Amino acid sequence: MSFDFLPAELRIQVQDVVNAYPPAEEVFRAIIDHMGGAKRRKLDSDADVLPTSLAGSHIVLQIPELSVQSPIRKKLNIVFGCFSGERKVFLALTKSLESKPELLITDLSANNIQFAVVLDVPEKKQYKTLLITYDSNKGQMYKNDPILIQFNNDELSEQFGPLLDKIDLTDFLQQQFRTFGFDLVKGFGPQCFFVDAYKGSKEGYLYFLPNHVIFGFKKPILIFDSTNIESITYTSITRLTFNVTLTLLPDSERHEFSMIDQKEFEKIDQYVKSKELRDRSMTDELKAQRQLKNNTDNPGALAEAAKLVPGGSQIVGKDDDDEEEDENYQSDESSSDDGSSGDEEQEEAAEVDDLQAELNNLQEDYEDLGYIDLGNEDEPEP
Repeated sequence: MSFDFLPAELRIQVQDVVNAYPPAEEVFRAIIDHMGGAKRRKLDSDADVLPTSLAGSHIVLQIPELSVQSPIRKKLNIVFGCFSGERKVFLALTKSLESKPELLITDLSANNIQFAVVLDVPEKKQYKTLLITYDSNKGQMYKNDPILIQFNNDELSEQFGPLLDKIDLTDFLQQQFRTFGFDLVKGFGPQCFFVDAYKGSKEGYLYFLPNHVIFGFKKPILIFDSTNIESITYTSITRLTFNVTLTLLPDSERHEFSMIDQKEFEKIDQYVKSKELRDRSMTDELKAQRQLKNNTDNPGALAEAAKLVPGGSQIVGKDDDDEEEDENYQSDESSSDDGSSGDEEQEEAAEVDDLQAELNNLQEDYEDLGYIDLGNEDEPEP
């Protein structure tokens, strides 16, 4: 075997070793044969890693015609079963039992299944979303993207009928999945809620569950364990919206979610308190948030609240300017009134002086004619 296929520099180094120690050539060739064979075996394995069908398998649970949104977008069946002669349960997404599966997960233990949850679908009350994240699937297909399935909860409940035995469909799935080796979280109910939010330019929903916070459903779907959340901080507060930043342990990694409606604040604040999250960086900001929320008709209170948030003074700066302009206007108006009053007094005084002068002239005229002295009450002598 020639070493010509090696890069020039590596080929020279190999040849130098062989020239210095001829027995090394045999070792090099053995290594090349082994690596080449392993590569060919891997390629062959990848091509045929999935079974041609699931026929002959023992099917434990099958739900047909589901709307799969990830890792591919198709109408598929989700199938749980065991291959012939095995007791280990697999999960498959497939068109039918006779078809080659699109996705196959053969390890459903907690070592491979990271998280599974059923969530509400916003604006579709009868629909639910099944989300399953995992480490690996058979053949590492689709970059191991999570499984995301949307289904009509009401229709499936009718299809399962007697199997549910007066329990909720999600409760039934929780029981089944537990026997398969992993837990399913019920992500809806009194202790769960979601809000509209943005992650950068990506619009989605931020779900708050008892032990997790989830942002979805555009890739990548973000899942945070509440025990790993160090703090929740409120920023960019306006009269209508605010931002939420999650700081994670152990490296203080931050994820900001923006444009959350002000009306959602109380729910998020109660969640923060219930989880007893560390609030070392958000005490003042929460105070500011409450003032902004409860004093929207009081510009002065808004200004004081905004000062507690970095850059927040810009939120109500225009109101402060208006107040200052009002004060200037009142001051100018007051000055104008004072000036007008002074002019009127001077005019009145001048009129009095003019009248007094005319009166004096009249008095002199009357005295010359022998009439009554207007300044004296005594009658004139005859």
